[in-house]
Amino acid sequence: MNTIDALEARRSVRGYLDKPVEDDKLKLILKYGNKAPNAGPFHMTVITNRKLLDEIDAAAKEAGMASGDKFTIERFSIPGYRCTYGAPVLVILSAPQGGFSSVNVACAATNMSVAAVDQGLASCYLVGVLMAFQAKPELQKELDLPEGYIPQCGLILGYQSENEIPGITRNSDLSNVNFIE
Repeated sequence: MNTIDALEARRSVRGYLDKPVEDDKLKLILKYGNKAPNAGPFHMTVITNRKLLDEIDAAAKEAGMASGDKFTIERFSIPGYRCTYGAPVLVILSAPQGGFSSVNVACAATNMSVAAVDQGLASCYLVGVLMAFQAKPELQKELDLPEGYIPQCGLILGYQSENEIPGITRNSDLSNVNFIE
Protein backbone atom coordinates (compact mmCIF):
# COMPACT_ATOMS: atom_id res chain seq x y z
CA MET A 1 0.00 0.00 0.00
CA ASN A 2 1.42 3.38 -0.87
CA THR A 3 1.34 6.35 1.51
CA ILE A 4 -1.43 8.25 -0.27
CA ASP A 5 -3.66 5.16 -0.29
CA ALA A 6 -3.01 4.64 3.44
CA LEU A 7 -3.81 8.28 4.21
CA GLU A 8 -7.01 8.04 2.15
CA ALA A 9 -8.07 4.81 3.88
CA ARG A 10 -7.26 5.97 7.41
CA ARG A 11 -10.25 6.94 9.51
CA SER A 12 -11.29 6.88 13.14
CA VAL A 13 -12.94 3.52 13.74
CA ARG A 14 -15.33 3.18 16.67
CA GLY A 15 -16.07 -0.56 16.72
CA TYR A 16 -13.67 -3.53 17.03
CA LEU A 17 -13.68 -7.30 16.84
CA ASP A 18 -12.68 -9.30 19.89
CA LYS A 19 -9.55 -10.46 18.10
CA PRO A 20 -5.98 -9.86 19.28
CA VAL A 21 -3.50 -7.88 17.21
CA GLU A 22 -0.50 -9.94 16.14
CA ASP A 23 2.77 -9.01 17.89
CA ASP A 24 4.66 -8.41 14.64
CA LYS A 25 2.03 -5.94 13.43
CA LEU A 26 1.93 -4.17 16.79
CA LYS A 27 5.72 -3.85 16.98
CA LEU A 28 5.86 -2.45 13.45
CA ILE A 29 3.19 0.15 14.31
CA LEU A 30 5.10 1.15 17.46
CA LYS A 31 8.33 1.40 15.43
CA TYR A 32 6.72 3.98 13.17
CA GLY A 33 5.32 5.84 16.16
CA ASN A 34 8.93 6.33 17.21
CA LYS A 35 9.86 7.54 13.72
CA ALA A 36 7.40 10.45 13.92
CA PRO A 37 8.66 14.03 13.89
CA ASN A 38 9.20 15.26 17.44
CA ALA A 39 10.70 18.03 19.48
CA GLY A 40 11.21 16.14 22.70
CA PRO A 41 10.70 12.86 24.52
CA PHE A 42 7.55 10.77 24.78
CA HIS A 43 6.65 7.30 26.01
CA MET A 44 4.24 4.64 24.76
CA THR A 45 2.42 2.22 27.06
CA VAL A 46 0.70 -0.69 25.31
CA ILE A 47 -2.31 -2.11 27.16
CA THR A 48 -3.82 -5.41 26.06
CA ASN A 49 -5.02 -6.55 29.49
CA ARG A 50 -8.82 -6.73 29.14
CA LYS A 51 -9.41 -6.20 32.89
CA LEU A 52 -7.39 -2.97 32.84
CA LEU A 53 -9.08 -1.82 29.61
CA ASP A 54 -12.48 -2.39 31.28
CA GLU A 55 -11.36 -0.42 34.36
CA ILE A 56 -10.23 2.45 32.14
CA ASP A 57 -13.56 2.40 30.28
CA ALA A 58 -15.52 2.44 33.56
CA ALA A 59 -13.46 5.26 35.08
CA ALA A 60 -13.71 7.36 31.92
CA LYS A 61 -17.48 6.84 31.80
CA GLU A 62 -17.86 7.84 35.44
CA ALA A 63 -15.81 10.99 34.86
CA GLY A 64 -17.56 11.77 31.59
CA MET A 65 -21.03 11.49 33.11
CA ALA A 66 -19.95 13.84 35.92
CA SER A 67 -18.28 16.32 33.55
CA GLY A 68 -21.32 18.50 32.89
CA ASP A 69 -20.35 18.60 29.19
CA LYS A 70 -23.43 17.94 27.04
CA PHE A 71 -21.61 16.16 24.18
CA THR A 72 -19.61 13.96 26.58
CA ILE A 73 -22.70 12.99 28.60
CA GLU A 74 -24.65 12.19 25.41
CA ARG A 75 -21.77 10.07 24.11
CA PHE A 76 -21.33 8.14 27.37
CA SER A 77 -25.12 7.63 27.57
CA ILE A 78 -25.21 5.53 24.40
CA PRO A 79 -26.14 1.98 25.46
CA GLY A 80 -23.01 -0.19 25.63
CA TYR A 81 -20.68 2.77 25.01
CA ARG A 82 -17.04 2.31 25.99
CA CYS A 83 -14.43 4.98 25.32
CA THR A 84 -12.08 2.30 23.94
CA TYR A 85 -14.84 0.96 21.67
CA GLY A 86 -13.94 -2.63 22.56
CA ALA A 87 -10.51 -2.44 20.90
CA PRO A 88 -8.03 -5.09 22.03
CA VAL A 89 -5.10 -2.63 22.19
CA LEU A 90 -4.85 0.80 23.79
CA VAL A 91 -1.59 2.70 23.42
CA ILE A 92 -1.27 5.55 25.92
CA LEU A 93 1.16 8.19 24.74
CA SER A 94 2.74 10.11 27.60
CA ALA A 95 5.26 12.90 27.87
CA PRO A 96 6.50 15.51 30.32
CA GLN A 97 3.99 18.28 30.91
CA GLY A 98 4.45 21.42 28.80
CA GLY A 99 6.73 22.18 25.92
CA PHE A 100 5.81 20.42 22.70
CA SER A 101 4.62 17.23 24.40
CA SER A 102 1.10 17.24 22.99
CA VAL A 103 2.45 17.83 19.47
CA ASN A 104 5.04 15.06 19.86
CA VAL A 105 2.48 12.46 20.90
CA ALA A 106 -0.04 13.58 18.25
CA CYS A 107 2.60 13.13 15.53
CA ALA A 108 3.46 9.68 16.88
CA ALA A 109 -0.23 8.69 17.04
CA THR A 110 -0.73 9.86 13.46
CA ASN A 111 2.21 7.82 12.21
CA MET A 112 0.89 4.79 14.07
CA SER A 113 -2.64 5.19 12.69
CA VAL A 114 -1.32 5.27 9.11
CA ALA A 115 0.95 2.26 9.80
CA ALA A 116 -2.09 0.45 11.22
CA VAL A 117 -3.97 0.90 7.93
CA ASP A 118 -0.97 -0.54 6.08
CA GLN A 119 -1.17 -3.59 8.37
CA GLY A 120 -4.91 -4.11 7.79
CA LEU A 121 -5.86 -2.70 11.18
CA ALA A 122 -8.16 0.08 12.33
CA SER A 123 -7.41 2.82 14.85
CA CYS A 124 -8.90 5.79 16.64
CA TYR A 125 -7.13 8.72 18.31
CA LEU A 126 -8.53 9.25 21.83
CA VAL A 127 -8.47 12.06 24.33
CA GLY A 128 -11.61 11.11 26.29
CA VAL A 129 -9.73 8.16 27.76
CA LEU A 130 -7.60 10.66 29.69
CA MET A 131 -10.58 11.33 31.96
CA ALA A 132 -10.03 7.87 33.43
CA PHE A 133 -6.56 8.79 34.67
CA GLN A 134 -7.70 12.13 36.03
CA ALA A 135 -10.65 10.54 37.87
CA LYS A 136 -8.68 7.54 39.17
CA PRO A 137 -5.00 8.40 39.68
CA GLU A 138 -4.35 4.80 40.75
CA LEU A 139 -4.99 3.78 37.13
CA GLN A 140 -2.23 6.11 35.98
CA LYS A 141 0.14 4.40 38.42
CA GLU A 142 -0.55 1.11 36.63
CA LEU A 143 0.93 2.62 33.46
CA ASP A 144 4.41 2.58 35.09
CA LEU A 145 5.36 5.84 33.38
CA PRO A 146 8.79 7.45 33.53
CA GLU A 147 9.13 10.07 36.26
CA GLY A 148 7.40 13.34 35.35
CA TYR A 149 5.43 11.91 32.40
CA ILE A 150 1.66 12.24 32.11
CA PRO A 151 -0.78 10.67 29.63
CA GLN A 152 -1.38 13.02 26.70
CA CYS A 153 -3.56 10.89 24.38
CA GLY A 154 -4.47 7.37 23.47
CA LEU A 155 -4.66 5.34 20.27
CA ILE A 156 -6.74 2.20 20.02
CA LEU A 157 -5.87 -0.52 17.53
CA GLY A 158 -7.59 -3.63 16.30
CA TYR A 159 -9.69 -5.24 13.63
CA GLN A 160 -12.78 -3.27 12.63
CA SER A 161 -16.22 -4.68 13.38
CA GLU A 162 -19.42 -3.90 11.55
CA ASN A 163 -20.97 -2.51 14.75
CA GLU A 164 -19.73 1.03 15.12
CA ILE A 165 -20.71 4.11 17.06
CA PRO A 166 -20.97 7.04 14.63
CA GLY A 167 -18.25 9.64 14.75
CA ILE A 168 -17.35 12.95 13.22
CA THR A 169 -17.17 13.13 9.44
CA ARG A 170 -13.74 13.89 7.98
CA ASN A 171 -13.28 16.99 5.88
CA SER A 172 -12.05 15.93 2.45
CA ASP A 173 -12.22 19.24 0.59
CA LEU A 174 -10.05 22.31 1.01
CA SER A 175 -12.73 24.64 2.39
CA ASN A 176 -10.71 25.16 5.57
CA VAL A 177 -7.58 26.34 3.72
CA ASN A 178 -6.55 29.82 2.66
CA PHE A 179 -3.62 30.68 0.42
CA ILE A 180 -1.38 33.72 0.75
CA GLU A 181 0.56 34.37 -2.43
